Amino acid sequence: MKLETKKRLEDFIERAEHIRTFSYFEGKEKIVGFEIKEVNGKQQIDFYQPSDEQRDAILLHLRIFLQDKDNISFRKLAELCDDSEISEKWKTEFEFERRILNIRLDQVAAESKTDKITHRDILNMFLFGKIAHNKPNDEANKLYQKWVTSEFAYNDMHNTFHKIIIWLLRAILNISSASRDELRKQGIK
Repeated sequence: MKLETKKRLEDFIERAEHIRTFSYFEGKEKIVGFEIKEVNGKQQIDFYQPSDEQRDAILLHLRIFLQDKDNISFRKLAELCDDSEISEKWKTEFEFERRILNIRLDQVAAESKTDKITHRDILNMFLFGKIAHNKPNDEANKLYQKWVTSEFAYNDMHNTFHKIIIWLLRAILNISSASRDELRKQGIK
């Protein structure tokens, strides 16, 4: 295995293992969602999700996997699929995780009478339009302003954003596991 490939897989694993220790996962089976209850004869929706502090700690690291500035981003890691020294098993597992993630991200998450928004749009509007950046003329910020028009809309979209974070984390942790297996198979770890 090329030294550069080994380094990229090790870096990916190291970052994924660091993320695994975060308190974001404390809710285990009930990390994000909502409950509908009856209160005084009316239905009430209670959303639950990790705190903003827990979310922000995760997002700092998720950006590395999403933006192409680092060699461990999903897109840059896909380059390893052309490496003849990487097993077909790793390539298949990586491509499967990436394909499933992209299918989910491109699915419609919400619709209005005149428009649709995908999970990828929600990811971008929260991460790049609200949390990590806040440029009024940025497309992600415009999308945020268009769709988040009430407290309920915010809570609903923010819950969906957390669901997307979980999808990303699932892919990262599964790719990390496949990468650890690949390094062991190559006699490295």
